Order: sequence, then structure tokens, then C-alpha cells
Amino acid sequence: MTLTESSLFSNGVVGWRLEEDASQLLALCREAGISCDDLLGEPVKRQRERAAERLLLCHVMGQPVTLTHTEQGAPVVEGSDVNISISHTPRLVVLAIDPKVIIGVDAEQADRAQVLRVRDKFLNTTEKQFIHPDDLAAHVIAWTAKEAIIKAERNSALDWTNGIMLDPFSLDGFEQGTITLTARCAAARYGLATRLVEGHYITLASLTGQPGQ
Repeated sequence: MTLTESSLFSNGVVGWRLEEDASQLLALCREAGISCDDLLGEPVKRQRERAAERLLLCHVMGQPVTLTHTEQGAPVVEGSDVNISISHTPRLVVLAIDPKVIIGVDAEQADRAQVLRVRDKFLNTTEKQFIHPDDLAAHVIAWTAKEAIIKAERNSALDWTNGIMLDPFSLDGFEQGTITLTARCAAARYGLATRLVEGHYITLASLTGQPGQ
């Protein structure tokens, strides 16, 4: 098990590099006093994801807690009003939590070249002007930014292309490990921060206010 904690985000973002199989993760849950019997009938992939989520939450909250999900699939900590967001990849589970700020987090593999082929499905005309068709990093970062905002909005039906508008950004200076972006979604403005961790771009979206504020 590798548990990594990022100091990039003041909200607190933790990640679990998935090296264990489902049975090992379930055993870790039981050792920590985390309920997991409800996962036994789930597909193995889902068992791994859900068990890692619960272990991360236990780490962050300091004790086992009950995690549920809304009809849209958004995670909710039972008995708490903290804002929480979770992202999965085959090799990583990432959790972000904040007691006050509305947040969303997304992680994608840095080499996910498929995003270049579906660029028309998530980039609008304005964004295509500053994101070069061959720039894989910029595409993956843009994808994670929009996905993180969708999670913060808790609305999977949002129009990816025109419903979320990314402001121009550059990857200059990214060798220092982080870039910041801004975006608009309807009446809301979001600040975003992206970091390259474990071969993944991880983007945290935080609600900053209304346009013009």
C-alpha cells in the first residue's frame, strides 16, 4: 500500500496507489474496523475502488465513517456536511475533502492519448484556439478540469463543451509541478490547480464565486 498526501491543495488531497487486490483491501478495511461486507457481492473492480475510498476516508477523518452516494453518484459522508470528491483510475484512487468550500477532483493517466481523438466532444471553439491539437498534456488537463467541475456541480448532465468554459492557460513553468486554471460554469467561477503525481494529472476544482467577484 502506498498512501501519498499532496501539500499542493489546502483542502487536503490524498491518493492511494492501488497495488493490492480486492481481498487485500477488504482485509485492510476489517483490520481498521471499517464495514465492508456490503461490498462482497459487487464486481471485483468496484470492490477495490470502494474499499480504497473507505480506507482513505478513515485516514482523513481519523475514524471509520459511512460513505454513501447520491443518485448522481456523488459521494456523501453520512452524518457530516463536509464537501467530498473522489476519482478513480486503474492505478490510483484520489480523495479531496473540505469542510466549507465546494470542490471536485479528477485524476487521469498522463498518457491517455484517447482524449486527442475526442477533443470535439469536450472542447469548445474558444478553447481549441489555445489548446493545440497535438498537445496531449493540455488535453488531459482540460479533461480533468471539466470533469472536476462536473463533480463539484454534482451534475453529470452538464454540457462538456459549452456548459463549462476554460479560460486560456499555458503549461509554461509546469516543471515546477503545478499549474493553476480558472473556468466558468453558468453563474459560477472555479479556480483549479493541477499537479502531476504518479503518472497522473490530478486536478482540484474549488468554487470561488460568481462572475465578476
